[in-house]
Amino acid sequence: MSYQNFEKAMSLAPKCKFYTTVGGKSQEEILRSEEMLGIKFSKQCLEFYEKFGYLSFFGTEIFGIDPEDDSGILEGNSVAYTLNDREEYNLPFNWIPVYNYEDGNMAYLDFSNKNAEGEPRIIMCMYTGKEYEIMEVIAEDFGDFLLSLVEQQLDA
Repeated sequence: MSYQNFEKAMSLAPKCKFYTTVGGKSQEEILRSEEMLGIKFSKQCLEFYEKFGYLSFFGTEIFGIDPEDDSGILEGNSVAYTLNDREEYNLPFNWIPVYNYEDGNMAYLDFSNKNAEGEPRIIMCMYTGKEYEIMEVIAEDFGDFLLSLVEQQLDA
């Protein structure tokens, strides 16, 4: 039911206050991001990047991809954030940051642990100063994660 949850989340998201996307990313941008990260995006991630590119609503920011951004700003760009944290903090290769909880925890797509549909689980992790520690598994996949964030906002 995960893809259904992805579709439901993205159909409900425009009802959230301050809903914003940047529009879709081109195939070239997506392929370049995959090359830079050494990761093949899953179906849900591909659709998210192709159709929406990035998502923000009322204090919630789901990172997009921008392989050409060399501004040094990491927030909002999974490519820049991943490459920086791999180099600076030895971020596990198969983890891609998608959400900052602003309390020291981050949500990551965990491409080392995929479900039967090939979708990475979402984990909450914290960098301890020496290594990354998984605090909890947040969702089975991206769709479940997005739906929970959207529903929390709509219920608030």
